[in-house]
Amino acid sequence: MSRELTIEELPAAAQGFADGWQAGDADRVEALFADDAVASDQGETFRGRKEIRRWIDDSIHLFTTTLTFLGAREVGEMVGASYRLEGDFPGGVAALEYQFHLNDEGKIAQLDFAPSAV
Repeated sequence: MSRELTIEELPAAAQGFADGWQAGDADRVEALFADDAVASDQGETFRGRKEIRRWIDDSIHLFTTTLTFLGAREVGEMVGASYRLEGDFPGGVAALEYQFHLNDEGKIAQLDFAPSAV
């Protein structure tokens, strides 16, 4: 069962990820992940904080983007936050859903990216 969320209802790690990424703050973004977290982006999977930090460092300044919050949903243990991305990447505009799975401490245990459900 799915439940719609407002931006104010997003878990701190989900909101912090978007805010930290927009600010270009790699340390802040990395700190949101559990030590054994898994992140998948563009067909690649990054396991553990060391690989995730490499992915963050390689990606956070790759393009200049702005995010516009479109909506969020909670499905079981997953929180999906949808954004419209605009920037200097190929195509210039995309709708994307960050799919967060958090551990008991509120850290990101798994992060996946999908076309926006909103």
